[in-house]
Amino acid sequence: MFQLKSILFYFLLFLIISCSSNKLSGSWEFIDIYDGEIRHTDTLKTKTNNSRYGTGILTFYKDKTFISMGNSGTYQIGNNLLKMKYNDDENITPMKISRVDRNHLLLFSMAGSPKTWFYKKVKEKENKK
Repeated sequence: MFQLKSILFYFLLFLIISCSSNKLSGSWEFIDIYDGEIRHTDTLKTKTNNSRYGTGILTFYKDKTFISMGNSGTYQIGNNLLKMKYNDDENITPMKISRVDRNHLLLFSMAGSPKTWFYKKVKEKENKK
């Protein structure tokens, strides 16, 4: 009985991790950066990209790779933490996933001064890779 519970636990854990990764899959349009951690998108939903930081698309693929501003890399997700590693950099960039739903993504940068990166989902037929 104990072995069955262990198998069930790991299966559910795998499903939870897979679902988080699938929510992240797709292309996200950069909207802006805000000071501190923001967890809700209620006041941000109507925002469009007029950021002083410019524009850009961040795309996550189901095979755990991503492309951002012409740079590519790999990513891992665990415990609401996104770890991104660019191919041309040996450092890993950790970002807390403050919120992800079908239309909005909030990533909290814990390095340096705390900032929240706000993205909106790019509407497309299907993101393949």
